[in-house]
Amino acid sequence: MSSRTTSGGVPPFSEPDIAVDRLPGGVIELRSRRRLSDAPVTTLHWLRDWARRTPQAALLTEVTANGVRRSLDYASAWSSVVQIASALRARGIRRGDRVVVIGVNSIESFVTGHAAMLAGAVWVPMAPQYVRPGADRARVAGVLDLVDPALLVVPDPALHAGLPDGRVALTHVRSVAELDAALTDEVGDQLLEAAQSDDPVKLLLTSGSTGTPKAVVYTHRMLVSNMRATVDVWPFVTVHPPVLVDWLPWNHAFGGNANIDMVLLGGGTIHIDDAHGRPADLGRTIAAIKEFSPTFHAAVPATFQALLPVLEADPEFRRALLGRADALFSAGAAMPMSTFHRLRELSLTVRESPVPVLTGWGSTEVGPAATTVHTADSEPGQVGPPLPGVTVRLVPVADKLELRVKGPSVMPAYWREPERTAAVFDAEGFYRSGDAGVLVDENDPGRGIRFDGRIADDFKLANGSWVNVDRLRSSLLAAGGTGVRDVVVAGPDRSHLVAVFWLGDGVQIDVDAVIRAHNATTSGQTNLVRAATVLPGEPAAELLSPKGLLKPALFRSASADLIDALYQPEPVLAKEPS
Repeated sequence: MSSRTTSGGVPPFSEPDIAVDRLPGGVIELRSRRRLSDAPVTTLHWLRDWARRTPQAALLTEVTANGVRRSLDYASAWSSVVQIASALRARGIRRGDRVVVIGVNSIESFVTGHAAMLAGAVWVPMAPQYVRPGADRARVAGVLDLVDPALLVVPDPALHAGLPDGRVALTHVRSVAELDAALTDEVGDQLLEAAQSDDPVKLLLTSGSTGTPKAVVYTHRMLVSNMRATVDVWPFVTVHPPVLVDWLPWNHAFGGNANIDMVLLGGGTIHIDDAHGRPADLGRTIAAIKEFSPTFHAAVPATFQALLPVLEADPEFRRALLGRADALFSAGAAMPMSTFHRLRELSLTVRESPVPVLTGWGSTEVGPAATTVHTADSEPGQVGPPLPGVTVRLVPVADKLELRVKGPSVMPAYWREPERTAAVFDAEGFYRSGDAGVLVDENDPGRGIRFDGRIADDFKLANGSWVNVDRLRSSLLAAGGTGVRDVVVAGPDRSHLVAVFWLGDGVQIDVDAVIRAHNATTSGQTNLVRAATVLPGEPAAELLSPKGLLKPALFRSASADLIDALYQPEPVLAKEPS
């Protein structure tokens, strides 16, 4: 794909048209002048329409227990969703009831969840980690008490033992009666006609690193408007049906909203990656990509870094991942500059123009996207301008500008938690994200925003100086190269900064040389790192975010001895350049 036109002659990206207002108190407001394109009431309308237009096209494929990949076409998917929606209603499920589905991405989970939505109920996808052996039963009990499901579905029987006492789950919902094709269409159309834009249809749980996770309420309007706005600035999605090889979990907003709904809007296919993000099973991911050659591939930066050695060594894999991709998307954190440039360089060995490596910004509470890049040549850290229909404010908080959002894809509330809801909205109804950003170019708002880290992740040194953790982390990742999976900067209330590097399997680096390289490009006590070490072994699962990155504050607390050792004796390494 050219960066100027798609194979269908359509520009792959829409030109940004961004208004900027300077408000009192140093507030900067950005909004897109583009009108949001017309869209149906629900994402289920896209499923029904493709079932009629391309009934035999594959919507989903998955690997079964015997290792064979099976396919679900659009006609069968729509028929199954209608059948199960009818069965749910026959079981007494009514509008607004919660249907919890616990498990990995699967055809069963997709059908059950979308059937719940069609029936007017609320789909609550939950990660299997909640009920696996060793999981905290009190935590899952707290979530289920909050959600109060009318029905609990756990497709994997092995997970039923992890449910709290008194909770009973089905492995699947059986149809009460087979509907013929004509009756299926009639029942499906009737259920769609009953849907209202502001009906709650999904709850997504936040990561809940402390306490009970919050449940973000999604309406039909949120889901439809967020995807419609995304495709308004990425027309390449509609030039040909998107093809994804994907494992990003459906209990999170990116996998469960952005990826599913992109495929439904574009009539595409998700080939479910049965590695499910497990590093030990990366070979399965590679095999699936070789088999299906995705047109869009989204992953966290650590996954792209893990794939780089294979891309370097295997021309067949390089052609499969990069050859026909409309774009790669880096989710969850800024991609290291070295990884970004190497992906684009490698793509030129199998295509005429560099593969676009895209990103954006948002959160579970905003749908998930509030901004996205509108061009093929943006750089890591740039998250683009607001999507159509979205207004973003940059509001001074401490020494940063907090990103605040208003628009049709912003949540109405956390489920049954009015106090926590009130705490995250300001007096003018903008969602307070806790993330920071700056304008890429003060004179060109169309270039959008550069992500500037989590405000809560920043800390002060003993002398009272603030440390911008995200900028420092990005610089250290760039200095460390593609083998570094993540790095945590430490030093709250200390005299100086130290760092801990988490490396990929089999990777070795000279941390002293990395720190010297970083310090040579910067100055000042809040940027210089005086000592560093490598994390021995793998971090505990509870120290990782859903995106596979280290949680800085939790890691610093859990690794206090490792960090303390970097301050004893007082280091003399990498002094400030004279």
